[in-house]
Amino acid sequence: MDILIRWALFLLAAVLLAFLLEKRTEKERYLYMKLVFYACLGSVSFPVYDIQLPLGIILFLIVLHPQKNSRYKRYMALFGFLFFLLQLFAGPFDTFTVREETQQIGRVMITDQSFHHLLSQIEKRVGDESLRLEQSELLFDQGGNLRNATFEVIAKSPKRFVRYDISYQEITGTITYRPREEVLERSLETYYQKLIDASRSFDTLRQLSIKQILHDSKTPYVEMDMDGLYETFSLQDATVLLIGDQGELIPYVNTGEDVLANAIRLTYLRADGQSLREKKILLYNYSFETSRRKGVVR
Repeated sequence: MDILIRWALFLLAAVLLAFLLEKRTEKERYLYMKLVFYACLGSVSFPVYDIQLPLGIILFLIVLHPQKNSRYKRYMALFGFLFFLLQLFAGPFDTFTVREETQQIGRVMITDQSFHHLLSQIEKRVGDESLRLEQSELLFDQGGNLRNATFEVIAKSPKRFVRYDISYQEITGTITYRPREEVLERSLETYYQKLIDASRSFDTLRQLSIKQILHDSKTPYVEMDMDGLYETFSLQDATVLLIGDQGELIPYVNTGEDVLANAIRLTYLRADGQSLREKKILLYNYSFETSRRKGVVR
């Protein structure tokens, strides 16, 4: 549930509770407003590093000692404190339903709309503007059948990051979503900002000229690895192609400049699972610069 909706419901409940309690109290000026105030006070917290301290209820118990209608004011402060606890435990779930689930999707061909449908289902399940790609791996054969695929993504909620492992298996024709872990926001923010938006990577996959990749393959299987980090590449000894705006593959002519880009790495696999030495790197989301610090192609 959205945090604004929770607060709106809390304030509505506090107003109704204050209305009911006011009828049982002694006469006191502005009592109705005071009761609502104590409810709000009880819900106040203060962050210390990654821990939320219940500052409001501490102030009420130690500093504030109302003389009149003290019992009812204490009830309202405790009501606010209960809302604080709800916020504390509901925080990790405020945007995402964190649970494992499986979705039937059927056979997927990487060369047609069934592959686009697979990506769309992932975006629909865990995707929003916050979704970032860590890495992914896809295995398909020369006929274009997607044998399996894995995606590691991070989704950001107001207080936490949720890591998801998403996998597709041809045998079952299912997508499985597994929330792997939840991480407090502060500890992962820098790394998260270096990752590419998952939607941008998925759009690149949708447009990519897969048929050209299959046509150039000399093996029964192709493994495609994507890394979400924006890296610096020094392209001295690698077969490198750039992915154009329409998904076409453009041979890269090395000019001595470094390339800042996200990468898709192609590995060609024989029927026994052994890989050829020949590998290709496809770059997208790229820019060029002359850099003192040379990167490496992994």
